[in-house]
Amino acid sequence: MSAVLGAAACIVWMTLASAQTISADPPFGERASFRLDKETLRVRGASPALLDRVGVSAFRYFRLLARQFAARTCYEFRDLRWRLPSVAVHGDPHIEQFVITQDSYGLADFDRAGFGPSVVDLVRYAASIHLACREVTWPCDPGQAVAAYFTAYRTALDHPGTRGKPAVVDRLRAGVAQDRQTWLHWAEGLMQPLSAADEQMFREGWGRFIRLMKETSPMRPETFYRISRIGTAEIGIGSALEPKTLIRIAGPTDQPDDDLILEARVTAIPREHECVSRPANGGSLNVLMLTSLLGQRLPEVFGFLPREGAREAPELWIESWDPGYREVSLSDVRSQADLNELATDAGSQLAGYFWATFPEPLRGHQRFAQLRAFEMSEARARELTRELVRETVSEWDRFRRQR
Repeated sequence: MSAVLGAAACIVWMTLASAQTISADPPFGERASFRLDKETLRVRGASPALLDRVGVSAFRYFRLLARQFAARTCYEFRDLRWRLPSVAVHGDPHIEQFVITQDSYGLADFDRAGFGPSVVDLVRYAASIHLACREVTWPCDPGQAVAAYFTAYRTALDHPGTRGKPAVVDRLRAGVAQDRQTWLHWAEGLMQPLSAADEQMFREGWGRFIRLMKETSPMRPETFYRISRIGTAEIGIGSALEPKTLIRIAGPTDQPDDDLILEARVTAIPREHECVSRPANGGSLNVLMLTSLLGQRLPEVFGFLPREGAREAPELWIESWDPGYREVSLSDVRSQADLNELATDAGSQLAGYFWATFPEPLRGHQRFAQLRAFEMSEARARELTRELVRETVSEWDRFRRQR
């Protein structure tokens, strides 16, 4: 009964989320431009270092285009809008979203996840493969890796199976110190000082956070959340314009070996008429629910930091990093086999979870609808991927020539 009620709740939530974007005749996405301007990015807070990193790589430029890619993909499939079922989508999957920890591996960063057509994830990840092949130094066949991705996605729609661990997982684990102190020292190295005023404001909110967390997890003492260090961090590319704070807390004991690293960031605010719909209410709760729907384990500590000021201001979403946390970079992908394995794993993750716990016969109908949608959209998704990659490269070439 609980499984049926849980599935029913998900369906109701999905329906309400989708309903937010429906008007008399709403646009299905938009023909968004991939053109970015350096001065505009500076106004939004882009550092000179970020602009330099983006200027030397079309792949990094691509990472700034998550919303635009989703909008353009939906626009190009607008004629099929009513035949593409709304499913849980990541919203911004790409090769460098793959995260490895001591105990797990897989796609991460679900702040753009929502409900929408699967072509959003199909095109976005496939485009990352094509752009990665432009930058690696070994012979790279994007078509082979895209085929592996689409095949794994199609297979997982029919019958989700056991994921095979990509070789890069063990290789990176072996290259990263696994003792807790070394890893904590690495994480602290990412922290830059907060201003005195910002740190005081954060700590004031932290007290309210602790009181709420004690209601949620009463078995943890207040000392569990004691801050030993706090700082800002500029990490990532697509999310580098979002202010982030890293916090080291005491954890279960006073011994430093069980300290935790938390990340606080603003969740991506939903925009009206986006084709990947997310409820306008709920904040970080929506991210966590979609993380769970997409088959990922929830972090050990999660919540949000109550903030003073306008009530419409977004809250800071907080989650802990698992020990050994490490994001894959293109330089970690050393061969066609590595790329194919990452693509296969991504396809298996993205396709196989949303409907898997539904009761029959609803599960069968959802599977039928997704298989039919894949059949109608696969060839067009492949062609659109190549078109959007060409446009991305062209716009990046223009961008890197700007002052």
